[in-house]
Amino acid sequence: IPDVWSKEVIADVEKNLVLGALCDRTYEIFAREGGDKIVVPNLFEITASATNTAVDATLYDAVQNVTNISLDQKFHAGVAVDDYNQVQSNPKYFEKVKSKLSYALAKQIDINIGALFNALSTHRGVVHSALTEDVIISAYEDLNAKDVPASDRAWVLDAESETDLLKLDYFVRMDYVPGSVVTNGFSGRKILGAPVYFTTNLDIIDVNAHAAIYMHREAFGLIIQLPIKFEAWRWNLRFSDVLMSNVLFGVAKMRDAFAVCINTRS
Repeated sequence: IPDVWSKEVIADVEKNLVLGALCDRTYEIFAREGGDKIVVPNLFEITASATNTAVDATLYDAVQNVTNISLDQKFHAGVAVDDYNQVQSNPKYFEKVKSKLSYALAKQIDINIGALFNALSTHRGVVHSALTEDVIISAYEDLNAKDVPASDRAWVLDAESETDLLKLDYFVRMDYVPGSVVTNGFSGRKILGAPVYFTTNLDIIDVNAHAAIYMHREAFGLIIQLPIKFEAWRWNLRFSDVLMSNVLFGVAKMRDAFAVCINTRS
């Protein structure tokens, strides 16, 4: 009795990828001509001095420091299907696998960004403790106190933190915020003026606790020097068709003061 392959393919559940879209990608134009590192000059705040015509004026260096974005993250993903499986399978497999290869590389970019969160100077919340109003408000105050622009901020939290928010009246009661969280969830909702995103793809910092984030776009720089591309060829020695994808990128912390790491409970 033969095994008959289904005409449909069960695709694995994918994580919500959000971090790549929240990073500053303005440096990307400088990587188009090649090179393996982008050097970004830093210009600190300049203080005015009282004028004294009897002495030389105070002069600042135009460049006081630099931040490097190394373009050294090289990743690939591929799949091979032999002739026998192709006969017994169907074209829908290759239709779905291309998006899966793209997802695998996009997920890796998000992973590399999230790995930078725990190294931030400012942390709020206690590992393995529920997210509270005080944690949210403290993170908000941290960015305000450092003159971080109010625009282009975002919250990226894990699924457990969403559950914590649902237990806080301040974020769910109709007399505080418009719209019902029970009906619409937190999708599209803002907290203190910044959109909220949830993902299960955050970096683990201590036995399944995650490093969540409250950030401004300029906190992290992302350069995708070689965008995700695909190549297909025939592997005759294996009687197979191969589909490969690869990407080259770099990511770095650009402004430590522009983000707050939020420790989560699980």
